[in-house]
Amino acid sequence: MVRHYAALIWTLVNLPQLCLGQDPQLSQFQASPLYLNPALTGNTLQDRLIANYRMQWAVVPNGFQTYAVSYDHRAAALNSGFGGMIMRDRAGTHGLAFTQASFSYAYEARIDRTHAFRGGIRAGYTIRDYDPGNLLFADQVIRDGAPTSIEPSMIERVTYADLSAGLLYFSEQFWAGISTSHLNRPQQTLYIGGDARLPMRTSVHGGYRFAMDGRHFSKSKTQATFCLHYKAQGKWDQLDLGAYIDHQGLSGGIWYRGLPGIKAYQPGYPNNDALVFLIGYETSTQLQVAYSYDVTVSWLTARSGGAHELSLIYEWPKRQKARKYKVVPCPKF
Repeated sequence: MVRHYAALIWTLVNLPQLCLGQDPQLSQFQASPLYLNPALTGNTLQDRLIANYRMQWAVVPNGFQTYAVSYDHRAAALNSGFGGMIMRDRAGTHGLAFTQASFSYAYEARIDRTHAFRGGIRAGYTIRDYDPGNLLFADQVIRDGAPTSIEPSMIERVTYADLSAGLLYFSEQFWAGISTSHLNRPQQTLYIGGDARLPMRTSVHGGYRFAMDGRHFSKSKTQATFCLHYKAQGKWDQLDLGAYIDHQGLSGGIWYRGLPGIKAYQPGYPNNDALVFLIGYETSTQLQVAYSYDVTVSWLTARSGGAHELSLIYEWPKRQKARKYKVVPCPKF
């Protein structure tokens, strides 16, 4: 019974904050290019279809679940990429969720055969809602379990437009980019008369890829990639830092998420989040499958159950040994 009351008090105190949470994050951030940076739209030979799924805190009832499906097309004659994405994120007993449909466009300006800049924009429409059936307010408890609350009403659904933009520079083995989401800072409050502007999210990402088997990079069958991803939103920020190895279709990687020794949100709570382990495989038909697991190293430890993530990527047509243009050498997973 004590646990139930504690959970109730925690929910009542933190419900406003729960309605303001940060955007979902993916450990396999490179496997969701349209979400990472709209400048990556059309960064493919011609067409690409991607599906992402993430289950965070699997042991916790009603933990976070994120789904995303995207499609993008490279229009080489226009030096452009066009794409669309649908993402849904749901968390908590009260089903706090958002569903977003977005369209993105990118333009590529080439410096030479192996160096180029890309710029992209994304425009989305978001529905944010929750399940009011399980909410219990303090006045209902005080009034012996009254069926309804006399507290100010909450809005069950809010919709808004969302704008994002990004830039990217890349060569045959190196890339660096920056993207900013929620440029228009849309109103997302679920309280009548409330004010909760969605803070902008900034992402800085980059990496370097090189051959490990002594061959020229373009002919190498074993490659290693070092990459980083820093993201910040409001008072929250984190850094992903790690490495991947690709060998004849098989991929494996490990990286760390957090900012230890640099930032602590509260005394005694160092900014450690997780170690992420990944394994992936690309078939002869260019279907890429990857699974990753987040080992929690924060104060939640194993009690959270970590996070599972699965990505599927299919590209067509079949790659040719010689082609007139290069794509950004980001790791696919």
